[in-house]
Amino acid sequence: MRKTVRGVILVFFLGIACMAHWEGRVSAMADPQSANSPQLLKFLTDQNIWGPDAGEVFAYLDRWKSEGEATIEIFPDRVVGGNKFETAAQGAERAARLSQAMKRPGARLAPELAAAFKAGLAKKTPPSGIESARFLEDDSYRLTLRREGAEFLKKDLTMRAVTSAYGAPEKTSTEVVQARGDRRPAVLTISEYDGGKIKFVQSDLSPDPSLIDRVILDVPAAAAVALASH
Repeated sequence: MRKTVRGVILVFFLGIACMAHWEGRVSAMADPQSANSPQLLKFLTDQNIWGPDAGEVFAYLDRWKSEGEATIEIFPDRVVGGNKFETAAQGAERAARLSQAMKRPGARLAPELAAAFKAGLAKKTPPSGIESARFLEDDSYRLTLRREGAEFLKKDLTMRAVTSAYGAPEKTSTEVVQARGDRRPAVLTISEYDGGKIKFVQSDLSPDPSLIDRVILDVPAAAAVALASH
């Protein structure tokens, strides 16, 4: 009888140990939604959204990620980091590191993106240096990439075109951004898809508020989809 009880207890604790081991393995596994997002991939390869030079932005997503940028804001003529600094000097060290990292060849893109941006990538034009530049909307300083003549986002992209292709956004919100001083605040309309991994932003300060002012990308999520090594 005593041996039977001991056997039951042993089996019980072995079962607990096995469950703990399995739960540990599951928790260590990557979230499949972050590692494999078909909708985000579709957005990133859509040449009706991006300009011909967007491929070079995607090829350097890992560099933005390494500097702790959780998001980037892609405008037609520039790319702006999401982290805000009070002064240009506060962001200067990170800007110098990122600028140095940009001098290395970009990461290999996933096949779908490599095919979509083949023409732009064939130019092999390295991104310009990164600077800690003033972001006029809220007067913060952000890591900013510019390249003369580049087009990263389509200049004539409308929210109507996005909803026609992808349906209504999962979430729409309004954000009022106040700058320093007496300037009129910007009122942003933010339309989110794929759990917020990609956001389309319209601004009432734009000459044409119906146009998409910028696209905000979740950097880790976009890197996981865009880069072949992720």
